[in-house]
Amino acid sequence: MSLASLYGPYFSSPPTISAILLFVFTIIIMYLIFRRSQSPRTRSWTLGLTLVSAVFMWLFISASLILCAALASTYQSALAEGIREVFGDAILIAVVGGLPLTLVLRQAAPKIILRRVKDLEQPPPEVVRSFNNISEKMGVRSSQLRITSGSAPICFAVDTDTPTVVVSDKLLTLLDRDELEAVLAHELAHIKNSDTALKALVTAYRTALPMDPIIRMVEGAFHKIRESVADETAAKFTKPLSLASALLKIYDAFPRSDLGSLGSYSILGNGSHTTRHPPIKERIERLIQLGSN
Repeated sequence: MSLASLYGPYFSSPPTISAILLFVFTIIIMYLIFRRSQSPRTRSWTLGLTLVSAVFMWLFISASLILCAALASTYQSALAEGIREVFGDAILIAVVGGLPLTLVLRQAAPKIILRRVKDLEQPPPEVVRSFNNISEKMGVRSSQLRITSGSAPICFAVDTDTPTVVVSDKLLTLLDRDELEAVLAHELAHIKNSDTALKALVTAYRTALPMDPIIRMVEGAFHKIRESVADETAAKFTKPLSLASALLKIYDAFPRSDLGSLGSYSILGNGSHTTRHPPIKERIERLIQLGSN
């Protein structure tokens, strides 16, 4: 059978068109709610549903393509029956496969991120005191701080069994106490605002579906907005100008050769024109404005 005769009747059938349109409609509605909502919890839920809907849609389409070819003989003898059988099996695969895939990625992604950062150690006592102080003020008491070695001033938060903030020893030597507390507050804000789990999930989905335009669209909007919200949350509990100063120091000290490989672990992003973080100039101007209020 030709590709046109194999896939044409199935993908032009009302059930198939309706299912794909339902996925697309759900994705659009969830994304619009995500963009308009000011509630971190609502934004997290709608983003998660957007990504899950996208994964379901691609699983359904992929399963349909495979099953149409596998059941070609049924098509030849009974077209309507073949379409119904492929459609039912594809929906089942999308639902049964999508949920476990989401859960597996949700659990595995943060651990994979941590494995890429070697030699995690306990921080010095004075740094622990600063971290515990700002954690207490922000109401993120269950988190922990770890130090990694390296030449780049990296810092990031990840949500494993225990929410963890990781900073490099280079960052500790680069920043003064107020600047360090401001950076730690920024990372704790990601935990407080439920960003860390979704950041890991977005990254995992992008890795699994690198060509999906929906995930790329959502990812860009999510990261830019959540970084801005984390800056503003940190500014409420620390000194906004200290965070602005820290951003400048990190920008000046970060090895440009490491931006591609370590940029995702930096408060600055990867430094390219497609960076997922807001421009540093825009962030600093906003922090200066917050500091003058």
